[in-house]
Amino acid sequence: MSATERLPAFWLFPVGLVLALGFSSLPGQWPLYAVLAIGVMVFGLPHGSLDTAVAKQHLGVTQPARLALFFAAYLGLGALVLAIWWQIPTVALAAFLLYSAVHFGDDVSARLGRLGATGYGLWLLSLPLVLRPADVLPLFEALGAGNAPVILATAPWALGIGGILLAVGLYQSPNRAMSDWRDPALLTLGAAMLHPLAYFVAYFCFLHSPRHLELAARDLGLYSWRDRLAAVAPTTLATYALVAAAVPFLIGLPMDAMLLRLVFITLAALTVPHMILELIASPRRQA
Repeated sequence: MSATERLPAFWLFPVGLVLALGFSSLPGQWPLYAVLAIGVMVFGLPHGSLDTAVAKQHLGVTQPARLALFFAAYLGLGALVLAIWWQIPTVALAAFLLYSAVHFGDDVSARLGRLGATGYGLWLLSLPLVLRPADVLPLFEALGAGNAPVILATAPWALGIGGILLAVGLYQSPNRAMSDWRDPALLTLGAAMLHPLAYFVAYFCFLHSPRHLELAARDLGLYSWRDRLAAVAPTTLATYALVAAAVPFLIGLPMDAMLLRLVFITLAALTVPHMILELIASPRRQA
């Protein structure tokens, strides 16, 4: 891939940053929470809803018994994450940040290599923790992390290591795309200017999710929007139902804490089986 080749969401991400700057400037924090919930529901969760189609095409999960086993394993892994978060939320949050860095790095691993990709993930996740710690701390505490300052104290180290690995990956890669160096620069600007929730919406809903959805849909031969919608709708609606079922267990929490837990703990629970499926399916795609 040449340095001038444009990947999916190349122009969508700068647009997302501008929109995030707009809604983050509105008075109060409720516009942030509303956009976070709507953005993740509409743009975020569907990008993982192709996992069933991926399992059918690359893992041969077509028979009803195998499909039932796949769903049981998928939901079981998610339930395990929820149980760990329930018992040791600070450890669960730290682990979520780490494996999210690895997962987000997959967006560039084909071009920058595994080390460069890990640096990319560490960089983008550490930026708001380093640049906006006063805004991040109450969010972590609302997620149940009683020792959140410990996580924030390690963020500068993660940012430094991530920056070095990313720079090495960019320098050594002959296949880097323009977005591989442009996006980290835009992320730095966004993390400095935006509230962390607005920063997350800009990255997750306007870069990671649409790019992943586009590439996965192409791999599955889903080119029309009708085919893509038909593929993602059942799993997405089922996820909405699971999230709604969790609401009664969070009654009593402040509304902002409830919303944060519904969004981020759901993402934490779904990311683990999603990553494992991608780990298994990726070699079969290449084959």
